[in-house]
Parts: sequence; C-alpha cells; structure tokens
Amino acid sequence: MQTITHPATRLHELGGSLPLVGPAIRNTAFRKWPYMILLILLDCFFWLGTYVALSRIPGIPNNYGANDLLPPLAVTLVMLSLIGGYNPRTKLASLNYASEHLISFLLAFLISALSVYTLSAFGTAVASSRAIFGASFAIWCVLSLYSRRQLWFAIKRLQPNLSFLVIADEKHAAQFYKSYTANKQEQNLKFFATDPSLVGRRVAGPGSPAFEGVAAEIPKRLQVRPERIYEGVVVAAAETSVDRNILSFLGTLHFASMPVYTIQSFYEAYWEKISLDLLGPTWPLQAGFQLVQHSAFSAGKRFSDAVCAAAALLMLSPLLLMIAVALKIADPRGPVIFRQIRVGQYQRRFTLYKFRTMLVGSESGPLYTGENDSRITRFGSFLRRTRLDELPQLFNVLIGDMSLIGPRAEWIKCVERYEQIIPYYHYRHLVRPGITGWAQVNYPYGASVEDTIQKLKYDLYYIRNFSIRLDASVVLKTLHVMGFGKGR
Repeated sequence: MQTITHPATRLHELGGSLPLVGPAIRNTAFRKWPYMILLILLDCFFWLGTYVALSRIPGIPNNYGANDLLPPLAVTLVMLSLIGGYNPRTKLASLNYASEHLISFLLAFLISALSVYTLSAFGTAVASSRAIFGASFAIWCVLSLYSRRQLWFAIKRLQPNLSFLVIADEKHAAQFYKSYTANKQEQNLKFFATDPSLVGRRVAGPGSPAFEGVAAEIPKRLQVRPERIYEGVVVAAAETSVDRNILSFLGTLHFASMPVYTIQSFYEAYWEKISLDLLGPTWPLQAGFQLVQHSAFSAGKRFSDAVCAAAALLMLSPLLLMIAVALKIADPRGPVIFRQIRVGQYQRRFTLYKFRTMLVGSESGPLYTGENDSRITRFGSFLRRTRLDELPQLFNVLIGDMSLIGPRAEWIKCVERYEQIIPYYHYRHLVRPGITGWAQVNYPYGASVEDTIQKLKYDLYYIRNFSIRLDASVVLKTLHVMGFGKGR
C-alpha cells in the first residue's frame, strides 16, 4: 500500500532543509478565535442591552422573555456568520460588507418577527412591543456595523503591514506586479521564482522588487508565526512551471487557513474584477455563472426588474414630467427624449431612451464626451452628474431590453470598434445591459479604449459573480454617485 506523505516532508526528502509546517499553519488558524469571540460578545451585548434599555423607558412598558430575546439573537448570529461577519479576512469597512450586513439584518428581522409574533399568537403570553422590537433591531444593526468598522481600522493601525509571498515565472511576475501597483494594494510583495536563473533579477524592470529566492524556499518562510508576517501566497505562474510537490504543499496550506491564490482568484478576491490576460474562448463554459447557467436566477432577476421598473415609473412620474418640462423650456428646439440604437443581450439591437442632455446633431461629433464638452447643455450637465438622464431607461427595463443592473448598454458604433480591438469584449453581452452596473460604480466615465478595457474587467466580474449581495452593493454605490454628482 502506498503511503501518503505530507508535502513539506516530501520537499525535505528532495533535498531542502524543510521541517513540517503543521504547527505554523495551526497558529494561523488559531488567531481567528479571539477576533470571532469578541465580535460575537459585542453583538450579544448590543442586542440584549438595546432591547432591555428601550423596554425600561418610562411610559413605554414592555413585557418580554427569553423567547423574545434569544431566537432573534441566534438567527442574526447565523446570518452574520454566513457573510463572513466573524472572519478576520473580511474587509469589514468596505461598502460591500456594509451592504451584506444590512441585508443580513433585514432578513434576520423578518425571520425573527415572523417566528416571535406568529408563534405568540397561538400562546397565552402577551407579545412584546413590536415598536421596541423593530427599533432595537435597527439600533443593533447600526451599532454592530459601526463596531466592526472601528475594530477593522484599529487592527489595521496596530498590526504591521503584511506581505504576500508570490511564486512567479518571468512573464506573469511582471504582469502581476504592474496590476498590483496600479491597484494601490497596501501589502508588500516577496517574489520567489519557478526558475533558479531568475533569482536576483527585477520582476518588472528598475524600481520593482527582485526575486528573493526559488519557490521551494516558501515552506521554510512559513515556519515561524506566519500570521504576523504574511497574508497569503499568490501563484503568478503557469501551472506547468511549478513543481508538483510545491503545488501539493500549497493545497494543504490553503485548506489549513493560509490563503493561496491564483492570479484570477486574487483579482476577484481583492480587486473584484477579472484579469483579461487569463481569459480564453471557453471562459463562459466554466462553472459558477449563476445568472447565465441557472434559469431560476435569470428568471428571478427579470421578474424583479419588471416589478421594480413599473413601481419606479409610477412613483417617479411627477419627477419625470418636471424634467421633461424643464428640458423643453431650457432648449425648445430639440426633443425631450434622446433615442439611440444600442447593443443588448446576445448582441441584439434595441432603441435606448434617455433625457436629451446634448445639442441636436451631437452624434456626428467625437465618439466620447469630455470634461466641459461644448455639446452638453447646461441643464443636461446637471442631469448627467446626478444620473437623472438615465430615468427613461426604466421603460427599457420594463419591456425587457435592459436590466436595472448590468453592463452599460453601448452605442452600436462603439461596440463595432471595441470588438475589433478588445479580445473577448463580446462576453459582456451574455447578460442584459443595465441602467447602472458594477463597472459604472467602480470606474469613472471612460473616454478611451484603455478605459473600456478596465471597465470590461468589472463587467465580467459581475457576470461571473452575480448575487443579490452584489446587486445591493451596486445600488448603494449608485446612490453615492448620484448624491455626490459624479456622473458625466
């Protein structure tokens, strides 16, 4: 019978002085517990303290018991654990986490209220105050999120700047380093080569770090308290160029709580976009595309789009009328609604509707609009900054040409140009275009092919990682863009 050998032991047998790294790996996993326990205790204190304090306000009597306090607490703790609310690697100060946090509390509130007040209706006990129950949940949500943000910032101030160990070959090392510096990542990089001849060479020319050693040295680097030095390992190399024993060791390391990333998974985990350099013709055929490959998600999104668009058109009809009147007064010579042929899902063409923000005949000018573009009217500039010019697209959503959230619907002339010079640009047409989207809220208005390439990375990330959480994050960021007038 063949004996299975620990990867680090196998490397030692091959000639390296590498002891087992099991104890170091366990140290890395162990550091989670104090962090998790502190957050759980804070959540328990905020819920119980808030509920009890509100119940003791003079003039607002409230009879409550364990059945009113413990089930909501348990449900909420489970919800928060599902979104990584107790995981030290979660970026608790990010907008993404804030949206997940709010959604989790909303779901926990609905489930808890249903269980507490439905079950109490069948008993003899008097149900506690619904007003205090709801107010306690709202205050708890704010306190819980605020404490997480403060704890995250405190940890960042106290702990040293961690590093990533990067296993790289010559080609991918340069690509990864340039992307890393462009995205202003705060951790340091320590490069280790798959080829010994690269040791000592700069990974991307003057000013860039040098290869410190070979990949086989990484297990030795992880022997002593790695959690205080390293945040993870990145494999920025072709799989065939990395020794099989190193890959086996990294697999064990990854499952033992020291994260190991490929370039693609690093892009998605830290920058929330896709690396176009690693795409291929079979990318849409890979697993994980819920929106594309599972009809239930697609049908659910289409249903919610139609319902929300109809409700929004009804509620915003006075605002739409006011904008139309203001546009006609500001520029009576042209139409209120601007129509243009755009490219939608599966490259189908459709007519997009927007409030007109430019002078009549502006389509014959430059392809992009620039800062202080003379073709944009004064009132049109306001509509663009606040994104109010996009509101007529709700009708496009209602009839099925578009979605509320998705890649931007591009003008057919732009699409024809981009498909000739940008590889895999057509992948963004796998889903319906949106009024707003992941690329629109994460990258400023694009006025060049390079900007389009950068936005495509975000669009493809959205297509691959579609979720209710991601849509909620887009909505929150869109409100931020509208509130601060960042459109163009």
